[in-house]
Amino acid sequence: MQVEEFLTLVEIQLGRDHYLIDSNIIDKFIVPLPTVEVYDAPPYIDGMVEWKQEMIPAINVAPLLGMEKAAESNRRRTMIIPAGKVMGTPMAVSVDEVSMIRKVEFREVMPVDISACHGIEDYVKGIIRVVEESVGGTEQMVLLYLNLEKMMRELLKGKVARPTPGFYVWRWDSAISSQSG
Repeated sequence: MQVEEFLTLVEIQLGRDHYLIDSNIIDKFIVPLPTVEVYDAPPYIDGMVEWKQEMIPAINVAPLLGMEKAAESNRRRTMIIPAGKVMGTPMAVSVDEVSMIRKVEFREVMPVDISACHGIEDYVKGIIRVVEESVGGTEQMVLLYLNLEKMMRELLKGKVARPTPGFYVWRWDSAISSQSG
């Protein structure tokens, strides 16, 4: 008897599009938290949120994929990524909706034509064809399987939001950690 190995993936929605990401980097799914604005932050940083008595970055995935940020919705969710999975600190990652958890066989991950990925080719692990059963019959969808961990790690490398001395303002610091003096 051969044991099949599966990937456990989370199906997220951004705008009208659905994507798959690895579930092993996510600790919790929660409703969005109140956000503190960060001065000079790139568009994918919504701000800072308080999580377990610590201020952590709130990241919106949509601008990373070249999409507009969606309007507020009651289906919007925040995924908490614990410290050590991507960065040394936890992160709050905002998506429009968390649809479901899917078990997918490794052999179901197909290579993708990177020319179709328009700027995110480094962050796509493949495509996965899924079948949805509904009252009207079955529907096949092809979903991009994103490497969210790599996307976050590369975009946030060496960057952090810090409280500005003497002010109650958070400022985005993208300076290189070692500066010559």
